[in-house]
Amino acid sequence: MVRSVPGRSLIDQVAVRVLDSNMRLYRICRGEPAELDDLRSHYELDLAPRGVEDRATVIHMAVSMFETAARCWELIDRTNGRIGDRVAELALVPDRGVCVANTGGPAHWSVWGRPAELQSAVVDYATP
Repeated sequence: MVRSVPGRSLIDQVAVRVLDSNMRLYRICRGEPAELDDLRSHYELDLAPRGVEDRATVIHMAVSMFETAARCWELIDRTNGRIGDRVAELALVPDRGVCVANTGGPAHWSVWGRPAELQSAVVDYATP
């Protein structure tokens, strides 16, 4: 659950849960196959926090994913591919240390997991 502060679009609460059932999500990547750095948070990559990450370090430490590949392609188009130009499909399963929180709208998820574990969850690459 994400709550916004009235009058601001900043997160004031994030409900993180341990993944307890299979989940299919999509992640923008720079290449195919996805490299470990494609599955690291901005925090792990030692990048400065942006936007809500500046207010909530927990989001800075998460990897952004979406429920549909279409959402990824929309973001790739909006950023002219600056953040990546491939979309990895991940089949996440319980008992692998992955945690999730629905953040930034109905189709956006923040995901916490070891990069190698996330990389091993890549099952395919979506096309536009």
